[in-house]
Amino acid sequence: MKAMPWLISSLAYLVALSVTAADDPTPNPEFPPAIVELAIESDGNRLPGHIYLANGPGPHPTVLMLHGFPGNEKNLDIAQELRRQGFNTLFFHYRGAWGAEGDYSILTLDDDTAAVVDYLRQPQQASALRVDPGKISLLGHSLGGYTALAAGSQIEDLRCVGAMAPANPGLWQLGMAVEDDNALRLTAYADSLFMLNNFGGAQLLEQLRGAPLQALDTRAFGPGLKNKSVLFVVGEQDDVTPAQSMTLPVIEAYQKLPGFKVESHLIPGDHSFSENRLQLTGLLLKWLQRDCR
Repeated sequence: MKAMPWLISSLAYLVALSVTAADDPTPNPEFPPAIVELAIESDGNRLPGHIYLANGPGPHPTVLMLHGFPGNEKNLDIAQELRRQGFNTLFFHYRGAWGAEGDYSILTLDDDTAAVVDYLRQPQQASALRVDPGKISLLGHSLGGYTALAAGSQIEDLRCVGAMAPANPGLWQLGMAVEDDNALRLTAYADSLFMLNNFGGAQLLEQLRGAPLQALDTRAFGPGLKNKSVLFVVGEQDDVTPAQSMTLPVIEAYQKLPGFKVESHLIPGDHSFSENRLQLTGLLLKWLQRDCR
């Protein structure tokens, strides 16, 4: 069996920790760090969000934080550290999620992400929010990791695409087709998500069954990601999106593409990296500082 493509070691762990918990920068008197509330339109629906503005006039590299299903883990500790290190970070809710207008659908998450990127690239918004339109990256967790890969394969001129414990809805579709117990349990979970508008197990089944597999399977997104720096981080104890089934086959598919740049790390932790937030943040920062600014 060939070597696993994970790049984690005790040295990498120490390096990751050394990049985090930096001192707060001395505020620029004219352009201090700030938070700005946003309402961004996607297909006629307003999406609530906010952006952490980095210190100084910029323009700054900017990272979109993409949450999962339904989005309990928002990774805002990472967003704050990225801001501290000179990155703008923007967090938003997809349509139909957590009070956003419209109906929730896993099939429009990439469209909402593209709408937010378009918003940041508008000259007026880029100027007001100190954004460098040529240095925008996506960083997603769980179903947000899928969204980062899906949207990243479609949006041109992104610097980087990062996926933390990414889901693969293509496997959900295949599992539901054979009535796999794990896949079917997902529909019961969807029924409990009252924070997602007009969405439950029936809608999830309908959306998965109606979509072509290549639109859901993260293994198929490689060609569109080829000219971007791609990062995967997965927890060793993650039983929600296990590395062996959800991530390793995706990495192997991308590595078969000539010239594809992909980095991967398997670190201790559950689906939300509950025990290793500093290590996770350090790995992300090292990658972002090297490839994405």
